[in-house]
Amino acid sequence: MKVLILGSTPNAFAAALTLADAGHTVEIVETATVVGAPYVTQDGGEAGLAYPHFCPVLGKQWGITLPSLAHTGRSARRADGSWLHVRRSGLIGATEHDDKAWPHFMTLMGQAGELLYYLLQNPEPPAYLAEAWRELGRRQSMEVLRLPWMSLRDLLDEWFEDQALKGLLAEVALEGVAQGPFASGTAFHLIGRWANGQVLSPTSLPGGSGSLMASLQAALEGRPVQFHHVPGTPELAPDQRSLTVGTQAFEFDFLLSDKDARWTYTQLVNPRYLETEFNTAIRNIRGRGVWQRGLGRCAYPGDWPEQARLDLIHWEPGLIRLEKAWDRVKRNLDVEEGPLQLCWPGLLDESRPADLIQESFGYGSGWMGRGPLDVTDRKYFTPVDYERDWQFTQGHLFGGDRDLSQSFFLRPIADYQPPLDNLDLCGSSLHPADHTGRAGAWKAQELIRRFSQS
Repeated sequence: MKVLILGSTPNAFAAALTLADAGHTVEIVETATVVGAPYVTQDGGEAGLAYPHFCPVLGKQWGITLPSLAHTGRSARRADGSWLHVRRSGLIGATEHDDKAWPHFMTLMGQAGELLYYLLQNPEPPAYLAEAWRELGRRQSMEVLRLPWMSLRDLLDEWFEDQALKGLLAEVALEGVAQGPFASGTAFHLIGRWANGQVLSPTSLPGGSGSLMASLQAALEGRPVQFHHVPGTPELAPDQRSLTVGTQAFEFDFLLSDKDARWTYTQLVNPRYLETEFNTAIRNIRGRGVWQRGLGRCAYPGDWPEQARLDLIHWEPGLIRLEKAWDRVKRNLDVEEGPLQLCWPGLLDESRPADLIQESFGYGSGWMGRGPLDVTDRKYFTPVDYERDWQFTQGHLFGGDRDLSQSFFLRPIADYQPPLDNLDLCGSSLHPADHTGRAGAWKAQELIRRFSQS
């Protein structure tokens, strides 16, 4: 079976490697201006997400070892100038109440994250998952069960006093998510990030995000996979058996799109080939991007604590401040003081300039350029760039908001069926709606089973 994959995120490579190892012929075609969105390295920094989104377990299956550089943790600078440092070993600068609550909160989130990790890692959850659930005991299992449905506000207010600590955890959970911390179900985002180790162990890659793409492309060697970078506008033939980019044509038996659902089924596929109900659902996908990156030059301030030097730094976080910023976004207003994260990757990685600063802005662009530091040579990457250069509809990095009205016809459920026989998605529009490679691997495994039965 010849499979063509359109796109080049880790989900595309995961699908290609899984299919190739099963004996299928695979071609990857990237038509965007730059390979690797949203991980493209620009001047030593990442243009898209704040840290590498790639599942290390999948990497081990294909012999991909990514040398990572771990930040020591996260820090928050409060409005009064004081600091909070969040570590696995404990909190520094927190109240006595929060110090005592932190180990128990870590245990609860670890249990919920472990169960979710198994669910996300396996298309068919193993039998021992139920056993692990029972081992939690009645009280703790019920505590874990209610977490995904809670709002971040309710969850964090139950556990902590410090607004800076609550705001920091909420900002991590809502990276790239078009929701506020008061919305029901937002605690699920925190569990997912916790399960991936992104909350307490954020990492960077030596040489920037380009090293991830180089490792993924190197893994294709020796496998029946060809990689093509052909910038241009892809056009699907009426018989849906070939894809044309400029003067080049790529034939296939099955096409997997690593692009998001709305772009795939409105721009790539002619809507006349789809059911009316599906067309309506696709066009109603909501997914306005709320995440921007900034790269510039600024030395780490000498009057800041040494403990925060290798951290991801959150600027004056708080639940109420975060919700107010989201409220302005909902009303199409600029956000003057939204969530802001800072880090100096060059302090971890000698291959980058020591004064290179990465700024991550959430909830709109009004806050950009008005940060607390004197940053020079700034370059911004906004949702406009994500949509124009990498086909992320409305600049949303996760294929649309994850609410029930949009999930049932995109994320696989028991009776989920793609609308076309020889075309499907393999990217972040699918469950688990991230760029770790798991969605691509899942879809490839599903195709392998389908091909073996035909």
